[in-house]
Amino acid sequence: MKSDTKTRNTKKTIVRMLAAMLIGGVIGGVSTVVYEIVFGEDFSGRSLSLLTEVTRRLMVPGLLSVLVVSIAAYEICFKKLRNVCDRIEDAEDEEFHRLDYEEERYGAILQCINVVAQVLCIALLGSGYSMRYIHDERTSLVKFLTACVLFLICFFYCGMAQARYVKLLQKVHPEKKGDIASKDFHKQWLESCDEAEKEAVYQSSYSTYIFSGKLIGILLVVTMIAHLFFNTGVFAIVVVGVIYLCITVKYCVSCVKLKNKS
Repeated sequence: MKSDTKTRNTKKTIVRMLAAMLIGGVIGGVSTVVYEIVFGEDFSGRSLSLLTEVTRRLMVPGLLSVLVVSIAAYEICFKKLRNVCDRIEDAEDEEFHRLDYEEERYGAILQCINVVAQVLCIALLGSGYSMRYIHDERTSLVKFLTACVLFLICFFYCGMAQARYVKLLQKVHPEKKGDIASKDFHKQWLESCDEAEKEAVYQSSYSTYIFSGKLIGILLVVTMIAHLFFNTGVFAIVVVGVIYLCITVKYCVSCVKLKNKS
């Protein structure tokens, strides 16, 4: 009975995979034909050139805006977190649990602000990261150097903000260990966590691994389609594939090592 059920499930899985492949092939073929008829062969080149030109014009004001907005958002959120940390020391049971949640929530928001600011800075600076653009004219070089300065300021602030966040947590929770400047900081920090915190980290890490696998699969499809229609190049596809490979191999190696220790 169990073998029959497994056989049926296997057949259903195969049928679904074949159906998905067939549907994907049909959609890809139809969209290619429609693209050629509606937009023509030169559309990809013109659209990429226009996008690059627009982002280059917005590079300096965009980086400045990201820097100002990220600093303002971080300082506002950090002030709220500091207020929570000031109250958590003398809080009772129910109040303590609520403030502990608020501390975690504001900490997550601060981390997200940091990452969003860094990604936006990289994307904006990358639009002018070309020797051809830099040597086009003198104004291009000045703009690029200005953008580099803003980029470095933003990343320096993000690093200092991260250090402030860690120091604040260590002040409220003296048991938390770790030197922010050390390469073993994350290991030291994890070792100083209690069992409940470690369990939360482990579950979050596994959830992130599962999400990363799904996201990378989607990104592979997106980069392949982008290369098909907009000639974005195979490098983006290779990079996403290498990331997928490294994450999977690292996870498998870690599982084997942990199994060997147990």
